[in-house]
Amino acid sequence: MKHVSRLILQTLIAIVVPLWASSQAFIRLSQPSREQTNVSTARQFIAGRTCTGCKVTINNEKVYVYSTGTFAVKKELTEGSNTFTIVAEDDNGKTYTKNITWYYAPVPPPRVTSTFRIDFMEISPKGNLEMSVGDTLHIKMKGYPGARATWFNNVPLRELPASQTGGVAGYYTGMYVLQPSDSLLNGKIQVRLHNGSETAILNSTYRYSMMPHGIPLMGRTIDNMTYLTSVAEGDRLGPDKIGYLDKDVLLHVIGRQGDYFKVRLSSNRTAFIPEALVDTEIPQESPAVSIVSDAKVWGDDKADYVSVELSDKLPYTSTQTVSPGKIIVDIHGAYAEQGISSVLQGTREINGVQWQQPAHDVFRMAISLKHAPWGYQIYYEGNRITVKVKRVPENLSLRGLVIGVDAGHGGSNMGSVGLTGVYEKTLTLNLALQLKTALEREGASVIMTRTTEKFVANEDRLSLFRRANPDLLLSIHLNSSGNPVDVSGTATYYKHPFCEPLNAAIHRRLLETGLNDFKNNGDFNFILNNPTEFPDALIETLFISNPGDEEEILNPQFQQELINKIILGLKDYLKMAEGR
Repeated sequence: MKHVSRLILQTLIAIVVPLWASSQAFIRLSQPSREQTNVSTARQFIAGRTCTGCKVTINNEKVYVYSTGTFAVKKELTEGSNTFTIVAEDDNGKTYTKNITWYYAPVPPPRVTSTFRIDFMEISPKGNLEMSVGDTLHIKMKGYPGARATWFNNVPLRELPASQTGGVAGYYTGMYVLQPSDSLLNGKIQVRLHNGSETAILNSTYRYSMMPHGIPLMGRTIDNMTYLTSVAEGDRLGPDKIGYLDKDVLLHVIGRQGDYFKVRLSSNRTAFIPEALVDTEIPQESPAVSIVSDAKVWGDDKADYVSVELSDKLPYTSTQTVSPGKIIVDIHGAYAEQGISSVLQGTREINGVQWQQPAHDVFRMAISLKHAPWGYQIYYEGNRITVKVKRVPENLSLRGLVIGVDAGHGGSNMGSVGLTGVYEKTLTLNLALQLKTALEREGASVIMTRTTEKFVANEDRLSLFRRANPDLLLSIHLNSSGNPVDVSGTATYYKHPFCEPLNAAIHRRLLETGLNDFKNNGDFNFILNNPTEFPDALIETLFISNPGDEEEILNPQFQQELINKIILGLKDYLKMAEGR
C-alpha cells in the first residue's frame, strides 16, 4: 500500500508541476499551432494557456479563463484574411500580446471540366490488389462531359446525369467482374476518354494482378493472437476486427489488398488477415468441407465446455446475445450429419446446445446459457474445437474477484495533451493506481498493465489479459477532440454485446459527477475491447482537450469522485448479474 501511495504521489507531482505557471502574463497556444495559417473551413478555434489569474481578451472581447489558466473560444472566419489579437494581463497590469492570422479560402465547389482531359479516377477496393475470378472492381472518374469513356478490357463507363452529381456533368462510373480469361500482370489499369479524334488516358495509382487459376493458396495462422478483419483498411485503430483465431487454423487465401490477405471462410463469407500472421509455406491442397463428429457438452469444477471433432483446424467466428443469454459460434467449412449428441454432462451455466447448419458449409453451435454471457474462449486441441464457457462468479461482490486495470498509454506513447500541457499517460496512471487501491480495499485482486511511467505495447497488454483471464477488465483513458469548445463529457466503449451491461452500469454512475454525456458506445474497435474471454470496459473518463473537463480532472477530489463512481458502477453491474 505504501508503494502504491508513493506512486500516486509521484504522478500527482507530474500533473501539478506543469500548472506552476509564472505569475507574469504569457500566452501559449495549442490551437492554432502557427501564427499564420491557411485554412479551408470557416470554423476555427483559439485555445491555449496563460498564467493562473490572468485576464484574456481577443480583439478586445473578454474570454473566460479557467482556474488552470486555460481558455478556448470558437471563431467563424470570413473569406480572406482574419487577424486576432490576443492579450493576457496579469495582476500587476502587465500585458503580453500575440497576433494570429488565418487565411480562409473555402474549397471551391466541383465544376464542369472545360477542357478535354481526365481530372481523376477512384477504383475500389483501394490499394495494390491481387484478385480472384469473381472479384468486382468499381470505378468513378471525372473528366470532360459528353465523351465516351472506357476502362478495363475496353468496358464502357456510364456518364451519370448531372441531377445525380450536384448539377455537375462529367462524372463516369462503372464496375467489372473479373473473368477466368482476364490477365493482370501486376499492372496499372487505364481509363480512356474518347471525343472524336481526341483520346485522354489516365493510369491508376495502384497495381493489380490475378491469383493463379486452379491452384488454391492455403495458409495457417502463426499463433493465437492472429485476428480476422472485415476489411483491409481502417481508421487509427486499424481495420474492424471480426475475432481472434487459434494457432494453425487453416485458411484459404483468395487475394491480397495491401498488406492483408483476403481469405474465404466459407462459400458466402470472406475476411481479411494481416499477411504477416499467415504461414503459406505449408503443403498445398484443395480445401474440403469437414464432417462434424463426436460432439461433447460437459462441465468440470472450473467451467462448462462444448466441443466437436473436425478433420482439420477450421476458421470460426462468434457472437453473443444478452437476453436470452447465448453464445453463437460458426465453424466455416464444416458440415454436420444427423444424430449429433447434445446431452449435457455436469454443466452449470450451459442449459442447452442446438446444432444448426445456416449454410451448407457452415456449422453453428448455438449455446444457451442460464445467465448473460460472462466470457468464453475458443481453442483447438488437435482437430477438436472447444468453446470454454466462463461461469458467472458464485460470489457476485467485488471481494474475491480478479480485475484487470489498464492505465492507457505510457512512455513514448503520451496519448493526448491537455491545454495545460498535462499528458494523458500521466493522468491515466494516476487514476488507475487510485482505482487499484479502491478495488483492493473492496477485497478484489488487481492485475495492472503498468504501475510506473513506461511504455507497454497494446499487443502485450492484450496478451497479458488473455493469459491471466481476469473476471473483468477496465481500461482507463481520457478522450480528445479537435473541438475544445463544444465537445466534452464522459463515455464508455465496448465491442461485444455481452459487454454492454458492464459499460452501461459504469456510464450511468459517471454521469452522476455532472459531466456531459458522450454516450455508452458499442461496436468499438479498441484492441482491449476485442477479447471474448471476459467482460471489458473502455472508460474514457472525460475530454482532456476541453478546458472545463481538464480543470475537473486536475482536481484530486474530482479524481476520487470518478473512482468512487466506477466502483459503484461495478457493484451495480454485479447486482444486475445476480438478479438475472
